[in-house]
Amino acid sequence: MEVQGVQQVNYQPSKKNRIASGIIGATVAAAPSAYVFYDAVSKPVENKLKQAGESIKILMPEVDTLENIKKYAASALKDTGLEAKGAKIKFVNSSNVNEVMQEITQLTKKQPFGARIAQKFGKLFEYGGNAAFVNKNNTAYIGEKGAYSSVFHELGHALNHNSSKLMKFMQQARILTPYNVPVVGLGLFAASLFHTVKPESKDHPKSGWEKTKDFVKNNAGKITFATFLPTLIEEAAASVKGIKMAKKYLKPEQIKQLAKNYAGAYSTYAIAAVALSAAVGLGNMIAQGIKKPEKQV
Repeated sequence: MEVQGVQQVNYQPSKKNRIASGIIGATVAAAPSAYVFYDAVSKPVENKLKQAGESIKILMPEVDTLENIKKYAASALKDTGLEAKGAKIKFVNSSNVNEVMQEITQLTKKQPFGARIAQKFGKLFEYGGNAAFVNKNNTAYIGEKGAYSSVFHELGHALNHNSSKLMKFMQQARILTPYNVPVVGLGLFAASLFHTVKPESKDHPKSGWEKTKDFVKNNAGKITFATFLPTLIEEAAASVKGIKMAKKYLKPEQIKQLAKNYAGAYSTYAIAAVALSAAVGLGNMIAQGIKKPEKQV
């Protein structure tokens, strides 16, 4: 507020305070993502994976017997034309889980932490907490111990991959948030730590590059959330297509439960996107430092 006859002076934080704010802000921004990344690539812990499998069974109750779901899935693969496009379904149990782990290892061996991801991927199948579509070999892997009703969702991913250029692009764009870690958002945040937003004046107009850096600095959280959009859009599309597909085989009450299951699974992606983006945004605010009240003299 401007008061007539009173001079206002803006005090800039000292270099020491800026460094401290930067360190605290970076910690707040990166810590949640670091935890998510560690959880994804750390060596499997048996008890933890068993608990995850049991939780999936409780949170996502099956809508029919495994035998019926297998029959419906085989029909859906043909009816949608996915089989003709080379898509496959592989149900995973204790007899073939090692084979599946080897397949996934081969597919991910060039990726960072690929072997560990494959190991955790397979172990989760053993404990009934996993299902996934792998676009590299056009295959939906479905655990038989639990979450097997998610086969329609995984076939939704297959439809995205085989029948939609836009959704296939969205699948590829998910690399922006590998293992649900916002690497691009964190990278931009890290770069913004070395940039200070300065006021523009008529005598010193800002260049386009300076305005771009200002925008990144001021919108780190929003940009981070934007990097999650390919995942959120593609996952939603897979569920919608999966439910539409399942209506041909399941009863209305089964469809209702299936939709509830898929909505619950989708919420985990949405919550992660919001929480991790908010962490980056909050970290950015802290790193910029809270502007001190103007001192009147």
